[in-house]
Amino acid sequence: MRFLSPTRALVTASLVCALTPAPAFCAPNNRAIRDQLVALYPLTRVGMNGLAGFDYTRVTEPGPILAVRLPGIYADVANTKNAIIETNYTNGQITQATDFAAAFGGNTSHSRTLAPNEKVYVTQITVKRDAAMFELLTVDVATLGDGRGTRYRAEVNVKLPGLENMTPEDMKKTIDTIITDPATASTVESKTIKLGMRPDEVKKSLGNPDKIVDLGAKQIYVYKDMKVVFLNSQVSDVQ
Repeated sequence: MRFLSPTRALVTASLVCALTPAPAFCAPNNRAIRDQLVALYPLTRVGMNGLAGFDYTRVTEPGPILAVRLPGIYADVANTKNAIIETNYTNGQITQATDFAAAFGGNTSHSRTLAPNEKVYVTQITVKRDAAMFELLTVDVATLGDGRGTRYRAEVNVKLPGLENMTPEDMKKTIDTIITDPATASTVESKTIKLGMRPDEVKKSLGNPDKIVDLGAKQIYVYKDMKVVFLNSQVSDVQ
């Protein structure tokens, strides 16, 4: 097998970036965007298990504890050698990767989905083109049928159209619909607001809003302690 010299490799990479439509590894702002996201969602560090790699059952430097807000995020035993099947979040919808994207993943007999309000750490953030991948690790350790203890790990691919031009506050608004601090998650859960609810259902739960911002297909119900965002008459975000 022949290897390119460092100089030729650099030239080759530059040509790829010039001739292709801005793949993720060519984007100059990826590192800066990742730094902004890590500042918003500090990472948790885990132990190492020699040449086997990361030991996700052992947290060495815990970061902030966050709470899951949406059902349907695929997770598997944290130290599985299989690739974790990605969960995609786009326009308020949670879906699992399929076809080619899932070909390199595979569930074990212990795979499951994370429950709303389940507590998680963020262990890694990877910035892609118009998306950010969050690796999540459950705070609690579960005991499997054979007596082994394990955390669960998930990978959530959050679509962020126009990512390069988004402010950290804009990124956080979208990401917080999936994972957020437990206090916020509990407040929303206690008022039984769910994605997809219609305006009359929200009014039944929260009462009439203090103010309504009408932007055509998008409406915002403003309450004293929260804002409910509707897109095409369905809840798409709660702030």
